[in-house]
Amino acid sequence: MTYLSKLPEDIQDIVIRLPFRVGLYISESDQTGGDESAVAERNALENIVTFYVEDTVKSEFAHEVMLQTLNQKSKWGTWSDSLDTVPVDCLNLTAQLEAHIDAKEIMAFKHNLIEVGLAVAQAYCEFDKNSQPMDKNETFITLFFKKLQSMFSGEEKILNDYAINISQSERTAIELISNNLGIHIRF
Repeated sequence: MTYLSKLPEDIQDIVIRLPFRVGLYISESDQTGGDESAVAERNALENIVTFYVEDTVKSEFAHEVMLQTLNQKSKWGTWSDSLDTVPVDCLNLTAQLEAHIDAKEIMAFKHNLIEVGLAVAQAYCEFDKNSQPMDKNETFITLFFKKLQSMFSGEEKILNDYAINISQSERTAIELISNNLGIHIRF
């Protein structure tokens, strides 16, 4: 019996759509790159889903879900509607899965969702020479204070390229998703 077949059909549908919808939610959270960034991030989303199916198996459940997400690529256009429900879907995910799927498999899937979001956010650098000076200053000040904090706390340092490549609105969206999934991430 496959993991997905253990789930009620309505939950299966949400779970299978979620990797695509999380990636698109993160992409749509920042409109500053225009059509160029939308295309780059959509391509990154397709590539990351394909990558997880072909090269990375973190858990059997995550692999099965990503395979179904990719197999249903023809439906991605219809999955783009009502992206505002993605954070709530993530919040409700654990409770919906706990009765049917092992906790380790659920955690691996949650991490998979965050990695999809991060990969999409990094696909296009909205923070460039055309960015507003206040946005640049805010980003650099935030990075400076986070580096100071990491120096005193002993946490791992943040790489500038990684941090700068993710816009503030993408960070906010990723933090909301990760909080709703119960996963702590650092920028």
